[in-house]
Amino acid sequence: MGRDQEDSMISDLLAKNPCRSGELDLNWPVERIIKYVAGSSQLAGLEELCKSDLEASKLREFGNHFYRLRNLVEATFCYNQAICHAPPDSEQLGMGYANRSAICFEMRDYEMAMFNIQMAKKHNYPDKLMAKLLERERNCKQRIADGHSKGTVPNPRMGFNVDINPRIPFLAKGIAMGYDPRFGRGLVAEKDFNAGDLILDETSELFAHDFNLCFKHCSQCSANVCQILIPCRTCVLFMYCSEECRELHWKLFHRFECGVVTKLCCVSGTGDIITPRFFFYGLTQFGDDLQAMMEYCEKEVSTQSNPLELDFANLDRMEWFRVLHNTHPRGLDSSPGGKRAVASYFVVFLMNPVVKSIIRTESHRQFFLRSLLRYSSMIHPLATTFFTSDGHMFAAVLPIGSLLNHSCDPHAIQSLNYGRRKVILVRPVRKGEQIFVSYGPIWWRHIPGAVLPFKCRCVVCDQPGREWHSLKGRPIPPKAVKDMLVLKEIYEKADVHPATKLIALQQFMKRYAHHHPNEAFLGNFLKVYCSFLEMACKTEGQRLVRARLQAKFV
Repeated sequence: MGRDQEDSMISDLLAKNPCRSGELDLNWPVERIIKYVAGSSQLAGLEELCKSDLEASKLREFGNHFYRLRNLVEATFCYNQAICHAPPDSEQLGMGYANRSAICFEMRDYEMAMFNIQMAKKHNYPDKLMAKLLERERNCKQRIADGHSKGTVPNPRMGFNVDINPRIPFLAKGIAMGYDPRFGRGLVAEKDFNAGDLILDETSELFAHDFNLCFKHCSQCSANVCQILIPCRTCVLFMYCSEECRELHWKLFHRFECGVVTKLCCVSGTGDIITPRFFFYGLTQFGDDLQAMMEYCEKEVSTQSNPLELDFANLDRMEWFRVLHNTHPRGLDSSPGGKRAVASYFVVFLMNPVVKSIIRTESHRQFFLRSLLRYSSMIHPLATTFFTSDGHMFAAVLPIGSLLNHSCDPHAIQSLNYGRRKVILVRPVRKGEQIFVSYGPIWWRHIPGAVLPFKCRCVVCDQPGREWHSLKGRPIPPKAVKDMLVLKEIYEKADVHPATKLIALQQFMKRYAHHHPNEAFLGNFLKVYCSFLEMACKTEGQRLVRARLQAKFV
């Protein structure tokens, strides 16, 4: 059982979704869809997957099979599933961690191997097998001491290189929220910024990903650290990159999800569980006092919220919830899929005794339904979506980054790695300009099949953009030809340090930014520059994880 069978397990659950039946008309009123879902024998008869020694043992054997074939990626997925299925007091849990430590050792990720060895020792690893595990531990320590670690010091560091907003310590100083009649709210520069400036480095407490990613990414922060994920203590479908993420996810959302997680997987769409999660995020801020939440949320919202007015240096989660709640929603009538998701989640969450103990009366249930409808039309426009290399999606409602609008000619790239979303300018932004990122298509980086879920009105796509297109074919300045050849030589040399390559690309973009857009001249270098920035962010995240593990376990 490898990745294909892992995906098959999730696919089998999704296939039981009653809303996929041809009998369902998504144009029905939401109340009728609720009755249809609630009456589904498929959903009512679906038993929750439970932790099991036997199932964990089978999954470990699948992992061992792939390990013997040297298919370490597939083996890791199987061991992660085994770790999820193993009961907390089972030897299978310790053995799953030990198996994963062997993979990390093979991949020369010695710090991650050390983490798994310690987890195996902590979780009932059999004494009769301990000698082999301790030998691997000694070997890991020796390899690290001999300088064979893959690295714990990022170079280059992808941190702030501009002044920081004192009230929002993950946003550059000199950026405000503005309003444009075409794009709505957006982030606007209050001063000039240069290519290479990191203007945003944030994380979020409101993430959601495809269930297909549940054994690969942290369910709280989305970090892609499959070699060190730890399981939910109760269910078999959620994993986390740290104890902190596991505890936070339980506090904010998972205590409402855990008892019905198999059914939630069955009815889930592509990241749309973010809608009920926002409701439960709010409920948590009100101390599970539904009546108090109702009294606040049922008030009419008359003014547009501005997240930049919050003091994120001293974050009050209640204030952030209120700012998001007061965002004006988009009409739901245009989204039949939104009604399907709302109806399905409404039914499934009310099957959970934990939720039913709070949402007890008919007025409570009606408030829950109205909230899901409102948040369905509000959260998705606010959410930033990201795609993995194999096409799976996760979404995040980011405190500030959700204000960034799309353009097919963006000023910046956005990189999501290890739970952090960084926004880095690839060309200058002048005072008064709105700052754009891309949600998909970019004029200088073709993405096959990429389609935006809205009508794009950016400078590339809108009718006034004809003037923009006339600039793409301008001749290359004679002086630039020599600089292009020098730059190409620098970034193609294997013995030039990545930091040096990045600086050279950044200086080139600063020097010739006034020729933007010029397809033959700048297009290729923009692709290369963005690739180097994304790789630098990813490498930094990997090395910081190793540094944390080395400090704790070596």
